[in-house]
Amino acid sequence: MRRRCTVALFLLLPSAGCLPPSEQDLQVAEALVEIGDVMAEVQQTTAYMQEQLDSLRLVVAKQDAVIRQLANLAGVPIPR
Repeated sequence: MRRRCTVALFLLLPSAGCLPPSEQDLQVAEALVEIGDVMAEVQQTTAYMQEQLDSLRLVVAKQDAVIRQLANLAGVPIPR
């Protein structure tokens, strides 16, 4: 009798994995896809902002160099 139960269990287990996805499974899958899309958008925005920040740092460095050169030519001390 115990052997029959074991055989029946092994025959029924594979069929349990073949059930169609439930509504909750579909909602979870959709939410994961949306999270992936949002994460990609956040990465793109972060890359754009980093590019802008690097550009602004370059502009500030150039302006700082020009101000120091002008101050040096005028003989004005610049505190650091």
